[in-house]
Amino acid sequence: MQGNGECSEVFQTAKREAGRADLSGVYRLVYVSVASALFKPDDLQKIGKAATLQNAKLDITGILVMDDGRILQILEGEQKSVSNLFAKISKDPRHENVQLVAGSLQDSRYLSCWSAIGGRGASAPEGLAGDFKKLYDRLRSRDVLEDVTPDEVDLLKVMALFGSLPF
Repeated sequence: MQGNGECSEVFQTAKREAGRADLSGVYRLVYVSVASALFKPDDLQKIGKAATLQNAKLDITGILVMDDGRILQILEGEQKSVSNLFAKISKDPRHENVQLVAGSLQDSRYLSCWSAIGGRGASAPEGLAGDFKKLYDRLRSRDVLEDVTPDEVDLLKVMALFGSLPF
């Protein structure tokens, strides 16, 4: 604690991480969309920076992957916070054809932080872009809600390690 009674950033971060260890469950939402003509090349970086700050305040974790106009995002956190964020995203004119893929309470988080990944200039293996496209197409083709598998989330985590996809 700091002298004025406020908690330090380190304490707040540790408190958030401890809260994530709570086994009471988490709401996971997955959606896919298509970037509209209004989605500019630098928007993904801007979204990443803004979301990092806002999502930390709301204790929302997740990942956003964008490849050649295809967007896939997983959000995890308290149900009301995640649902409110998804409603905002659904109205964002930079997204078209927003399709909810999954939305349900889960035992634990798949993702412990937040990241945004896009294309252009990556050192990632070429196959990752193809694997992402297959995952995106699988989720887009579903008529019923279906969660992503742990292996599919691991694929997204690997992409996050590279920071962007190859083109």
